[in-house]
Parts: sequence; structure tokens; C-alpha cells
Amino acid sequence: MSRILRILAAVIVITAVGISLSYAETIWEKRQKALNAETQPKPEQKAEETVVPDAYNYDEEDIAIPTENTTLDPTDPYNITVPTMYGSIIDSYKGTNGKLIIHIQDAHVNYEAQKNISSLIESINLDNGVKLILKEGNTTDKDYAYLRNQASLSARTIAAEKLLKDATITGVEYFTLTTDYPVNVQGIEDKALYDENKNLLWAMDGFKGAMLEYVNKVSKAAEKIKEKLYNQDLLALDTARKDYENETIDLIGYYRKLDEAIQKKGMDISEFIGFKALMNIDGLEKKIDFAKINDNTATAAEKELYKEYQDGLKNLNVNKVFKEELQLESKVLNAIAENDDQKKLLRISKAISILEKMLNVKLVPEEYSYFISNKQDFDPKMWVDFLKGKSDGLDLPDNHYVISNNLPSVEKFYAAAGERDRVFVKKSEERMDKDNTLVAVLIAGGFHTPALTNLLSEKGYSYVVISPRVTTKTDDNLYRSALKND
Repeated sequence: MSRILRILAAVIVITAVGISLSYAETIWEKRQKALNAETQPKPEQKAEETVVPDAYNYDEEDIAIPTENTTLDPTDPYNITVPTMYGSIIDSYKGTNGKLIIHIQDAHVNYEAQKNISSLIESINLDNGVKLILKEGNTTDKDYAYLRNQASLSARTIAAEKLLKDATITGVEYFTLTTDYPVNVQGIEDKALYDENKNLLWAMDGFKGAMLEYVNKVSKAAEKIKEKLYNQDLLALDTARKDYENETIDLIGYYRKLDEAIQKKGMDISEFIGFKALMNIDGLEKKIDFAKINDNTATAAEKELYKEYQDGLKNLNVNKVFKEELQLESKVLNAIAENDDQKKLLRISKAISILEKMLNVKLVPEEYSYFISNKQDFDPKMWVDFLKGKSDGLDLPDNHYVISNNLPSVEKFYAAAGERDRVFVKKSEERMDKDNTLVAVLIAGGFHTPALTNLLSEKGYSYVVISPRVTTKTDDNLYRSALKND
């Protein structure tokens, strides 16, 4: 796999954690699958100079090994490395206050992920001496370390395996049971807020079936109207988007389609810095003969091109690329649309898609932001009235109240989850100050990552974001059972 695809694949697996209360398959997971499919390994040059660990996934040969006499700054995020068998570093940031948060993204009740989280904590503890673990889902500093003196390590490990598989314990608790390393665990939840978020999830379960039935009927009708209203360019991009989500083309393939439309229209996309950087790297990759780079037969000009390519990868902010995606799509599609009907159908289709993800707890932060900024487009009666006016004989529902009456509760669920982010940072600061420590590990679901990293950077913190290796889907029934028994 080429490095650009490997980097993107590493970042995509991160954000697949619903709103943090469940590990649902989101567009982020689909991006990962699309990137891994239909890609071929490519020879890569081994670094001749010292390579500074950066905010993307490294092969082992890319990382310079410090000499025995080298003393690494424990608060420097670029000094943090993890074994690739357990996870990947997908983002790093150097702050100003001299403190570092190592954020490991959680995939709740996923056995594989929890085992890898435990191994990541152990690696960080051994290599960096980090003893404080800050944990989503808990409010106290209680852990299972007190059991270490009551049973042998082998007995504890056998028991912990069973408890982890049935989701009775998490990877953090597995670590405290199956090792003897010194560790302090601190829950960073506000109980009232956590309970509110959880209760809103149960409330959604009560009405989401009826809401999804409405959404699905309207969605099918909208697809038929697209064939009548959309021009050829809109239909082509709509097909490309579906192919991307259905994994028949990869992420870069879809982005190339967007870029073709941008070039065709001569659009100014200067505000989309991440997308432009990614397309530039993609263009450079096509020009490089990696075999010549590897066997050192490349010309000076070819080496310079490769250096430009490496620099582009090093500076690529993949999270920024994904944050831009929704706005970029809107700008491109609106530029292609030729009349008000096409533009209105675009907005309706996007609202329907986002609402479906909201109900299935598969929303990513950019989509929630879109919902907040464009609530007027989430009017179910407006959807049906528009579609009825454009075609006869469509099977359209008339119980729009099932959406309008319950949507405020859905919004409250997501708002409560966002408020928890601010509590996480506040309580993390308090415990780090109490322990007089400069570095801590923070375990929280991937949905929280964008907000957490923004809050941390605003306060001057350095951070590293680590995605545990996950190749298996989470059992949603097991998750909900574990949550009920919380």
C-alpha cells in the first residue's frame, strides 16, 4: 500500500466510535475498508537520515532509534511510539504548557480493541513511565489493583480473560488485573451528565424504528426524483459518492472525482487547505519511481521530487482533510447545480442521510455541526411536500410528526455528549495537578477526539492520539447489555 493510503487508513479507523457510547460502523470505517481494497504494496525508500516521529503511522524502519546516551523529553509528543501490532499514532501536536495527554481511542466492548488498549497502556508505562490513566465511563479512582495481592498473576489473567470477553471489564481494568505495573486510574465523567447521555440513548431506542421507517421511505423517493431533476454532472458525483460508501471505489478515487469537478468548473477552493494538500501529494505520488528511489538510481531531480512528496506527507493534517469534506462537497455540488430545484434536492438528500446516521449513532462530528447549522433543512414535512410536487405516485409517508416530535431528543443526546468533552478536560486537569504529573493517558471514544484535541490545544497541552488495532466489528447487543449493567 502506498504511504498516502496507509496514513489515511490509519486515521480512518480512529473515528468509528459513534458518539462515544457505542462503536458503530460509520463512514470512517468505510473509508478504511475502501482504502485497503484495490491497493497494491509499493516499495518504499528506507530513510537515510534521522526521521522524527510524526503524526502519522510509521513503519519500524522509519523511526530513528535513540542511542543509550540520549535523554528523551517525556512531554514531547514526537517522542511517543507504540508497537504497530497494537495500534497506530494518528495525530500529534506540540503545545506550550509543558504537559502531554496521550489519548487512546476506545472501541467499547470490542474484545480485540480492549486487549490492544491494555497492551498500549503497558507499552507506554514501560517506555515512558506514565502512571496516570484518565478514563471515560467512570467517575471515581477505584480500580482492581487491590486484587493483585489476593491471587497469582496466572489466576488473575484467566479470570480477566473471561471478564473481558463478556464485557464485564475494560482494557484498563484488564491491564490492572494482569500486570503488576504501578498505575493510578481516574474516572473523568460527571455522573449526572453521563446518566443523562445514557438515558437519552435508551429513549432513542424507543422511537428510532418509526423515525427510520419514515426516513427510508423518503430516501427512496428522493433517489427516484434525482433521476428526473439532476443534471449529468450531479448524477455522476452522486453515483461516485454511493460507490465510495459502498466500497466499490476507494477514498482517493472519490476525491479525484471531486477534484475533476472542481477543475472543470474552475472553482476557487483555496479555503480547503487539507484537500488541496492531499491532491498535491496524490499527484506527486504518480510521478515518483519508487524503485529508483529504493535502489538509489534516481536522478537529483527525482530525489528532489521525492523529498517534496515526503515533506507533503509529513505536514499533511488528515483530520483536517476529513473535517473539510462535508463543506467541500456542498460547495462542489452547488456549483454544479443549475437551478433551485436541484439545490433544494441536494439539501434534502444530505439532511436525510445525516438524520439516518444520527438515529443509528453513526454520526461523525462534521455531520453534527452541519445539523446544528442547517436545522431548517431537517423539516420532514418540507421533504415530502417538495417530493410530492415533483412527481406523482410516490410512496411517501404522512406521519411527519414522528420526526419533528422526537428530533429534539436526538439533538439533546448529541449535545450531552459534547458537554462531556469539556468535563473530561476539566477533570483531567484536576487529577494531573493533584498528582503533580506532566503526562497522562486518556481513554475515550473516538467521537470525542476532535473536540478533545481542540480543547487541549487551546489550553496549551501537547497531545498524541492513538488508535488501537481493530479488525473485528463490535457486537452492539453486547454493548447495550454492558451499558445497562453499568
